[in-house]
Amino acid sequence: MSNKEFNKDIEFHDIPDGSNNDPYVNFKEKLEAVQQFPGIYAFKFIITGQEDQLEQLKAILPNEEFTKVPSKTGKYVSVTVKKQVQNAEEVIGIYKKAGEIKGMMML
Repeated sequence: MSNKEFNKDIEFHDIPDGSNNDPYVNFKEKLEAVQQFPGIYAFKFIITGQEDQLEQLKAILPNEEFTKVPSKTGKYVSVTVKKQVQNAEEVIGIYKKAGEIKGMMML
């Protein structure tokens, strides 16, 4: 495999979930097993350091506090947003919206 093929961006919605074609179904089950709802959920994202990506993310999570940590090279920025959520569906909804931002990686 060439470096060009290896470095392709993988989007969250592209990752298959075994027998289920919807990766969010498996994510919801795992989330409900480890997270207490309602409660504070720490959303984690990696962006390519572009300010417009951060602004788009802020539009999805308005009025929330963003913690940003740039990578050593400055190429990426790790973003954590802690938000009070009511259930797993709310978490998934936010991740789906963030997944529409080009170059956004979700952890």
